[in-house]
Amino acid sequence: MIKKFIYSKTTQKEIDAYIDKINNIELKVTPKIISIINKVKNQGDAALLEYAKVYDKANLKSLKVPAEAIKKAYKSVDKTVLLAMKKAIENIKAFHKMQKANINGYVYQNKGYKITQKYIPVDIAGLYIPGGQAPLFSTVFMAGLPAKIAGVKRVVLLSPPRHNGEVAPHILAAADMIGITEIYRVGGAQAIAALAFGTQTIPKADKVAGPGNIYSTMAKKYLFGTVGVDALNGPSEVTLIADETANPKYIIYDLLAQAEHINGHALLLTTSQTLATAVEKGIKAAAGNMKIQVTIVIVKDLNTAVKIANKKAPEHLVIITEAAETVAAAITNAGAIFTGNYSPVAFGDYMAGANHILPTNGTARFFSGLSVLDFLKHTHIVEGTKIGIEAFGPDTEVLANAEGMKFHAESVRVRRKK
Repeated sequence: MIKKFIYSKTTQKEIDAYIDKINNIELKVTPKIISIINKVKNQGDAALLEYAKVYDKANLKSLKVPAEAIKKAYKSVDKTVLLAMKKAIENIKAFHKMQKANINGYVYQNKGYKITQKYIPVDIAGLYIPGGQAPLFSTVFMAGLPAKIAGVKRVVLLSPPRHNGEVAPHILAAADMIGITEIYRVGGAQAIAALAFGTQTIPKADKVAGPGNIYSTMAKKYLFGTVGVDALNGPSEVTLIADETANPKYIIYDLLAQAEHINGHALLLTTSQTLATAVEKGIKAAAGNMKIQVTIVIVKDLNTAVKIANKKAPEHLVIITEAAETVAAAITNAGAIFTGNYSPVAFGDYMAGANHILPTNGTARFFSGLSVLDFLKHTHIVEGTKIGIEAFGPDTEVLANAEGMKFHAESVRVRRKK
């Protein structure tokens, strides 16, 4: 389906309402999801083995993937794919190492005391990698490398088994290539529950990361607080801002690249009627019978396009305009921004090095893409002295007493007694 708006014939209110509609992915935690979670909590491995049989049609004897299966997986992956995977790993590792190098603790010094801020990795990270519709092995790199680079001591990976009882070989090889060998054959909401509570086999994680379908995402929502979660990811999507300088062919395939995801959608904001017409015709020709959700909005100017894009707060934002950097500078809400004719989202998804696990469906207003920071906690150490208490103690007592916290005040006062 291609939906088209012409700004001169459409009110801003109508466009805003449509954006709200496509952004509104209802994450309702159903009784069925709660039932699965509670069963895993109470029965552990037994529940996971049962659900593997019910949902994955896999009759498993054990949950952990043995080392020989990981080693064997390489034989099922084309050598050219393995070489490309190695190049991607190099780029993703280099980017996230630079990210880690720029996350520094610091010391705040004041009269008579100091505060030291430090960063500490979580002990156990659980990664969820979808494998039902397609083996998203690139997501192994995007979730696993930041965790490893952050210094997480134990990184475990869960992915649904196929009907033969094995995890997709591309996922196994990808995990092994970055040093993750603790892999379990578990999918769906039950995988998130296993990481939240721990089972006889699977460790309780401190943080769960990685995208999934509606069931695993609803489980993350329900279990937030029991376990840390990275974000609530919905269907993949892209917004493009383009003017008459853009190549229509590039736009067509950038839109289709996201629209081919299950429930994915794509939005084009353009100042050019000619470009809009060419893109509409090209998408219809290229997509054939494929079910897609593409929206084209012809805007009066680039400022309007920026306003709509910030309202949409897209997962991916592509800007192909004259002086694209100027347009990008005006963007306040986007998971990732790609500028110019030669920065397709697919390049960022697989090879460039930045992370492709990004906030979706308007959540870029308050979420960021996955990073090394997601696997780090920060704490601060306050180290006071007698001089500091004498200098700031009286004011501390005033504030504590004003809130009616007399023992807070007294805990400071007793340190000032001669």
